[in-house]
Amino acid sequence: MPAPIVTHANAFVSRWSVKPEKREEFIAAFNALWQGAADQMAEVTNFVFYGWGRDENEFVAIESWKSEEIVAMVRQSEGFKTAVTHLLSCSSKPMVMEVYSPWEGARSVFDIYPAGPSQVHPASGAINAVFV
Repeated sequence: MPAPIVTHANAFVSRWSVKPEKREEFIAAFNALWQGAADQMAEVTNFVFYGWGRDENEFVAIESWKSEEIVAMVRQSEGFKTAVTHLLSCSSKPMVMEVYSPWEGARSVFDIYPAGPSQVHPASGAINAVFV
């Protein structure tokens, strides 16, 4: 199957700073989040990448979803909220999320997700998500 070339949908890059002593707990929680939805994600995403950054404690998630409605529905689910709260509790600082608008599309994603503290992600105490 050829690799997708996406020019019509938003993309998100999430960077998590994982506490070294919580790495295995973070991995288990993240695996539970995506593996339980893998079949569904194959149908509702354009592409997904999960991996580690140059810093061995930086976890990166890169996703492009087929519609903003799907993203909103996922973020409103109790399973997502619980999982993200758990992941943030394993983090040493806020999760930083970069948002990209499509080459062939509107820039409305920046209106939906303005720079600053996220209004669509739960927090775990002082640790939250931030859009840049």
